Amino acid sequence: MSVYQVEVDSGAESVQLPCKTIVHLLKDTKVEWRNGDNWKVHVYQNGSDQPEEQHRYYRGRTEMKRKLLEPGDLSLTLKYPTNYDRDTYTCTVYNREGRKLKEKQVVMNVKDCQVEVEEGEESVQLPFRTTPDLPEDAKVKWVYDPFKTKRTVHLYENRSEQPDKQHQDYKNRTEMKKDLLKTGDLSLTLKHPKETDTGKYGIYIVINKDGYRLRVKTMMLKVKGNVRNRSSSTDPTPLMADQYV
Repeated sequence: MSVYQVEVDSGAESVQLPCKTIVHLLKDTKVEWRNGDNWKVHVYQNGSDQPEEQHRYYRGRTEMKRKLLEPGDLSLTLKYPTNYDRDTYTCTVYNREGRKLKEKQVVMNVKDCQVEVEEGEESVQLPFRTTPDLPEDAKVKWVYDPFKTKRTVHLYENRSEQPDKQHQDYKNRTEMKKDLLKTGDLSLTLKHPKETDTGKYGIYIVINKDGYRLRVKTMMLKVKGNVRNRSSSTDPTPLMADQYV
């Protein structure tokens, strides 16, 4: 089985996973895209998409070409890819009896998002966009050091921001956009960035009723120390912000 390699920047609006065939496909042909965990990423059958069959992690984020059986282009467009979408994806074509007619694999790599800013700037934005019209009961949580301390940087829950639940280091320094669930723009503005803010950040979108993580993304922020502050410092020890990258 031949394998394609695809690479995309985290933060891109979409990425295409290619799969083409020269075989003429009939209307009752079934096309399935699955990820490495065997989740159904996208299902096409009987001449139309079958969104109720796909795993909810991918709902609203996948698209195949209309009339795809005519040109034989079975490529899949995945919207708003994050580093958690890194995976091997398999496109399988079945006939009416369920026999495999074709199978193709695509390995997708998503580059980590890296943000740099100098200490002393008024603010820095950690970007994240996803599908619009998220559920009204969704919880959006930005955290620092997502794999260890999970320090709460900003929390949006119960249709409003929750400043009482964020870590004291970020009090009065964070902001998200209005109508974030409606627009899907969940970017975080961090005001007055300082070198101690350097590190990895993560964002989680959680459906409150069952705690399911709908979207996940991590990114690295590097805050570079002000040169003038460095030259005037009496401490000869070099600053260690680079160790996080």
